[in-house]
Amino acid sequence: MFQIYSPTFRLSAGAFLATVCLALAPLTGMPAGQEGDPAAAVASLQARYAAVESVTADFEQTYHAPGIEQTESGVLFMKKPGLMRWEYREPEEKLFVADGRDSYLYVPADRQVMVRRFSPEELHSTPLQFLLGRGDIAQSYEVSWEKNFQQRAAGTLALHLTPRRPEAEYAYLVLEFEQRIFDLRRILVKELTGNTSEFFLTNLKTNVRLADNLFQFKIPKGVEVVRIDEK
Repeated sequence: MFQIYSPTFRLSAGAFLATVCLALAPLTGMPAGQEGDPAAAVASLQARYAAVESVTADFEQTYHAPGIEQTESGVLFMKKPGLMRWEYREPEEKLFVADGRDSYLYVPADRQVMVRRFSPEELHSTPLQFLLGRGDIAQSYEVSWEKNFQQRAAGTLALHLTPRRPEAEYAYLVLEFEQRIFDLRRILVKELTGNTSEFFLTNLKTNVRLADNLFQFKIPKGVEVVRIDEK
């Protein structure tokens, strides 16, 4: 399956994608600990996502499964409504591009491009929906403070989001964000299998001017093109 929140192709063509959208300007502060109302944090995060038009960041992506721990890193670019570019640089070069109509996963070492129809509307059924300013966190998730996963960055809080939809493809999400300015630093996806996909962000910049041609992909000559049609 061409999932958009976990590295589905980790054994063949590498990680696919997941993403996050970040903040624009400081909003209301949170209490020193996680004893406050998580609904206040949700409201502030929602307001930030709605205000952001584009984002760039360095990312570290880690996949955990029994006997497997795979970490990759690179740079991401995102632009509303659903344009994305993920440049994987370590340990293997890969490129994922979504142009608003199709998505492309290119692995130079394999001389292969995977192509799939992918429109912004598809984000509604994924963790990307509210992170790109779509959907409503409070309506889509049961929200509480995260108590099981240790926060990775200093001065952050973490929310635990359980999908209200019984048919969701993941068990829950963890969002770690800066306490003062609500910059999102980490997103963790707990899959129904028990595996986890985690994304840690640094060097965040929002509302950066990004040309649309950054999200266009030209298939290199001589590579194998695999078109994936999902029903």
